[in-house]
Amino acid sequence: MKHTSKLSKTILFSVLTLTGLAFASNCKGHYNFEKRVEWVAGKLSSKLDLDDAQKAKLETLKSELIAKHKEMKPKRDAWMTEVISQIRKDAVDNKVLDKVGADQDLRHIEMRKFFQAKMIEFHAVLRPEQREKLAELVEKFAKKHNPED
Repeated sequence: MKHTSKLSKTILFSVLTLTGLAFASNCKGHYNFEKRVEWVAGKLSSKLDLDDAQKAKLETLKSELIAKHKEMKPKRDAWMTEVISQIRKDAVDNKVLDKVGADQDLRHIEMRKFFQAKMIEFHAVLRPEQREKLAELVEKFAKKHNPED
């Protein structure tokens, strides 16, 4: 029974470590967050045929997202440093992992809520036909990156 529990903890730790590394790698590897935001903003601007006022709003939102990401980065880096520190130890402290994991979860929630607020602001400046086009673009993206089995 002890062997199974130890094996389960080892597997859980491995999964958490790999998940953490995936997040730390910034998902797209060779692109940083700022470049991805620039790319998305460019696509939105061209595909939705935004007017000057909409482009100005998008530029403001883009700047706010980049600033928030930069604000959060040191906290994410500190989280990764602690995970790496635990990996190097002879024994992993589950309480430390729980704490840094909970802190990371709170940061994810904070960033998600921030992003949602910015999405709502952007949605408010779009015309109905632009909203429909945006919905189609998101649908296409979802299908491309989440193909059915």
